[in-house]
Amino acid sequence: MSAIKLAVINASSVLTDASALQTQVHHKRNRNHASGLRAHSLTRAAWFAMASVAIAVCASVFYTRPVAEVRATIDEAVPVFANTNISPADRQKQLREIAARHFDFAYMARSAMGTHWKGLTPAQRKEFVPLFTDHVIDTYVGKFAPSAVEAASVGLKVSYDGTDRATVYSVVRLPSLADPLAVNYSLRKGEGGWKLCDIVVDNVSSMVANYRDEFNQKMNHGGYAKLVNDLRSEPPPQAD
Repeated sequence: MSAIKLAVINASSVLTDASALQTQVHHKRNRNHASGLRAHSLTRAAWFAMASVAIAVCASVFYTRPVAEVRATIDEAVPVFANTNISPADRQKQLREIAARHFDFAYMARSAMGTHWKGLTPAQRKEFVPLFTDHVIDTYVGKFAPSAVEAASVGLKVSYDGTDRATVYSVVRLPSLADPLAVNYSLRKGEGGWKLCDIVVDNVSSMVANYRDEFNQKMNHGGYAKLVNDLRSEPPPQAD
């Protein structure tokens, strides 16, 4: 039995006992003082039980917020993929807006730079984050098949690492694949609430880890100037 159901049952039982006893006390005022004290104690216990209900409900809401964030992202993306009446450019634009709302690109940029982030000046950091954001969106957005996006919303489960990190797990089954794919969404809780910060496919391909390897090589062999130049000059993938 869930904590919420148990708390509700306990609270209801205690409130019923308290109400019945207080009614008896009201009609039989000549009873001794002990009955009044017992009624008062039961009432306090009832309020405590109801408070436990509120705590259990809040805990349940907290537990599902990362799942709700992932589902909201997918629910917003699926209709855009399914809309055949918009141009590829408009579809790309709408998907970019969805990604901007639900992904923590500032955190992803820092993670992708790894140890090199500490060596960047404030001006370079300010410059790099939007460049990275555009690069990720241009590379990934619009490349997912609609069926894969919709399938990724099924059977979502969550685990936590502390109070500000979570992983939402999903299994994607596609007709084109013999085996299901494990698609895990990493989320981080910041000032704006829970947002996505990485996607890991089959426990192998990590969006941020792939960029970290790429950026590390460029920083080691050409420095920040080369990395930025490559990000600016690399043509974005063409929308289908």
